[in-house]
Amino acid sequence: MENFVKKAQNFYVLGRIAEKLGMNSESASNYFKSLSAVNDYLLEKINLYASDHTERFKLLKENYPDIYEITDKLFTVYRRTYTQELSEEELKRMKKQIEEVFKNAGIEIPADIET
Repeated sequence: MENFVKKAQNFYVLGRIAEKLGMNSESASNYFKSLSAVNDYLLEKINLYASDHTERFKLLKENYPDIYEITDKLFTVYRRTYTQELSEEELKRMKKQIEEVFKNAGIEIPADIET
């Protein structure tokens, strides 16, 4: 489980670095990856393991419906980062929702001093 916590925190830090550099799409991509690691952490806590996004979404929907709703909505934003730049406002909304998932999962959000 600690592996997923570390991955979540590392991707979050990478997202924050990209955000500070004005790289909104890259930031959003890393923030979403941090969310995926949190999701895997939550699933592992109940002895479930997803092999891909489709399976992860199915397991989340069955076991963590509130987290599923956030993840499903943000997945659409994440996919847009492949072809479009996100606005700062949209990135901030995404980051705030992901931080709520971190808190609900009991995972510490890395402090700014770490970036």
